[in-house]
Amino acid sequence: MRIKFLFLVIISACACSSLPIKEKSEFNEAVIQKPKLDYKVNSLPETINIYFSQGKDDSKIPPEIQGFITNSYYYNSKISYTPKIILTPVGKEKCEINDELEDLYIVFDLKYLPLSAKEKNCFEGLPKSKTIYISNKEVSDNYSNNLLVSRSLERDKLIDSIPQNIKRIALIDSKKIDDRNKLISLLEDKNIEIVENKTFDGKLSSQEIFSTILLESRSKERARKISRRLSRNLVSFNRIRQDIDGFFFSVDLKDARSLKPALDYISESDIDVFILNSWKSNDIYKVIDKDLVGTFNSDLPIMMPIELPIAISKDKRTREFAIGYDTYEIILIKYGSIRAREYNYQGLSGKFKIKNGQVYRSSYLFKITNNGIEIL
Repeated sequence: MRIKFLFLVIISACACSSLPIKEKSEFNEAVIQKPKLDYKVNSLPETINIYFSQGKDDSKIPPEIQGFITNSYYYNSKISYTPKIILTPVGKEKCEINDELEDLYIVFDLKYLPLSAKEKNCFEGLPKSKTIYISNKEVSDNYSNNLLVSRSLERDKLIDSIPQNIKRIALIDSKKIDDRNKLISLLEDKNIEIVENKTFDGKLSSQEIFSTILLESRSKERARKISRRLSRNLVSFNRIRQDIDGFFFSVDLKDARSLKPALDYISESDIDVFILNSWKSNDIYKVIDKDLVGTFNSDLPIMMPIELPIAISKDKRTREFAIGYDTYEIILIKYGSIRAREYNYQGLSGKFKIKNGQVYRSSYLFKITNNGIEIL
């Protein structure tokens, strides 16, 4: 199994094309920035064993592994660093651990389902001081080197950004995501009242949802009743409720592009909208995203319309790819940089601070405007 994966890695790496950074805009410079550092190659790990959860098709390399190998290939010719990379899929076979021969272990726990007992048992035997544990749902306390890259961090960043003057919010969630109760709890902790809560499930159109929430249909019905009583046609203007300060969408980006224009049409006013991407798809934000103008968002940089430091095809442009790519970068800074005591790295999956051997990640908050994306 290992030989098969190593062969696929070599083929995949050779097929990648590596390009220098193209810093053509201030926006790109503000979001991603490849480190310009001198590395102590002799201090970098010679052997890296990567543990990951393999999908049903074991002939394909998971995107996080592709991202890791792609960045490794980039540095092969830059700093002459070519570590031995061992790929170990968990859940398929017994994990073999050789603490004496392997310098570093990496665990990619990026499954959205909880780990199986067999997977957990595999990780338990890893040396804690030599293991970097990367997860998208929780951080294991068993390891000193932990890194969390999850939708929950983007959610918290977005909720924390809601201004204090917004006290009453309408929440629209999706049947694809089971996070309604958690969102309500977090918003209420911020002293925000949830005045309406609807699920966008395809039964009602976008306009019907907002017509119901904003009571536009009641306004029309009142006008019809008055017309019938007076036996004459009346010129009337729809009146909508004015007690909603903002909207919070927890939906796919595709659904958000349907909901926001409908809200603008029904409300005929600018209402603050906060969008938490579902992470169920890899849709990219557009350079000029007209349907989302005025919305506040938090997501990984690789999902933004940025110019990437390497050629990444559309099918590889995923959050998992970004996490794997940044992991390799973090290893170089953590173990090989002369300035490793403290360094800030702007990666494809967020902003990182490497300080005293520990890695800290923070999220991006951005607003979509008529001129493009504005980093806040």
